Amino acid sequence: MNDRKNRGIIIIVSGPSASGKGTVVSRALAKADDARLEVQLSVSMTTRGIGKGEVDGETYFYVSKEDFEKNIAENNLVEYNCYAGEYYGTPKDKLEGWLNAGSSVILEIDVNGAKQVLEKYPEAVTVYILPPSFQELEYRLRSRGRDSEEKIRYRLAKGRDEIPEAHWYDYILVNEIIEESADDLLCVIRAEQSSRRHIEYKIDEVLATYGEEQEDQQND
Repeated sequence: MNDRKNRGIIIIVSGPSASGKGTVVSRALAKADDARLEVQLSVSMTTRGIGKGEVDGETYFYVSKEDFEKNIAENNLVEYNCYAGEYYGTPKDKLEGWLNAGSSVILEIDVNGAKQVLEKYPEAVTVYILPPSFQELEYRLRSRGRDSEEKIRYRLAKGRDEIPEAHWYDYILVNEIIEESADDLLCVIRAEQSSRRHIEYKIDEVLATYGEEQEDQQND
């Protein structure tokens, strides 16, 4: 397990539209420093144009369609999808850079993207954000006031089809209160960072100090 020494972990966060997953992730990241956790949000690559107030390298990595397809051909995307004619994906080189620097990385992606990531990183931790009820999900969608009735019905149908996928996620967080859900997400990350599969290398390190202590005593 020494190859995982000081390496961050991948936390996949999914959930239906209006489950509040984006807000939960944002609040968790805002609290991470106080919780003494090194965590950051993965930045996706996209072919869509940059929007008002967005920043290249922070909101997305904005690339041409040719560049995106080159990344696909070179196997530099751990997951990707096409929505409304535009590509979105997670660049492998950026992800590996963050992980090797010791930072755990949250990937806020859908179920399809989660399955793609798990094929390459089976050790990734999966978290599904559920609404308290389907009625609450519909209320949140409608109260946002930005979708047409057709789009609301589409999102509700997609949520109904997707929610059963939560059965294979490692953790399920029911998002009733944002702050509590953010704290729960940080608890998941802390617990996983202390799990045997991620910190087993410490056993050998601790045992090695026993030999050093014995040698020091003999020299005295």
